[in-house]
Amino acid sequence: MKRKICMSIIIAYLAFVPFCAFSQSIVDELVIADFNSGEKPNNIGGDFGTWDYDPNDETQSCIMEFSPVDSKVNDIGYSIQLNYDVQSPNPAFNGFWMKLEGIDLSPYNSLRFWVKGNSEGYFTSRFKVELKNTLGKRAVYFVKGVSDEWSEVVIDFKKTNAIKDWTRMSELTVVFSDLVSTYKEGIIYLDDISFLNIEENDEDIF
Repeated sequence: MKRKICMSIIIAYLAFVPFCAFSQSIVDELVIADFNSGEKPNNIGGDFGTWDYDPNDETQSCIMEFSPVDSKVNDIGYSIQLNYDVQSPNPAFNGFWMKLEGIDLSPYNSLRFWVKGNSEGYFTSRFKVELKNTLGKRAVYFVKGVSDEWSEVVIDFKKTNAIKDWTRMSELTVVFSDLVSTYKEGIIYLDDISFLNIEENDEDIF
């Protein structure tokens, strides 16, 4: 996959330097979960499921199920459907967790997955994603702009100082909270979670 980004150059320099564009190339990919088997574990042998801040509070919950709504058009497979509820009089947050089995993410720089809300419009347009290593260090990222159509999310996950050791990663977590969610009760679909090594290359057009 290559995506080109045009660079603005002062006109006075056009006669002296070649015009360049940057292309991004995926040079390596580690698929964590495509959910196409419709059952556990994930593609690297890790478990996954949902969690609740207060399991005894019936006014908040997150329930997971496999859904035939796949992110790839005409693909026979599944995605994960998350039925979340943070509409509570109490502090509320919950979500989805996935074990990373101690994988080494040092060769990678981007987390990619696909996401959508349900077609009825009952979903939050933003939520949090967290990565944790085996030392207990955690990095937090915000996902925004979720719609009722499948969209690709790519996070440059190493642009943080929260984690310095990426060699043994323990868990990926999705967090819905009453403070962040734009819609407190709804459905979010996730699919095709992977880590990428993306390189940028200069290309001379002339």
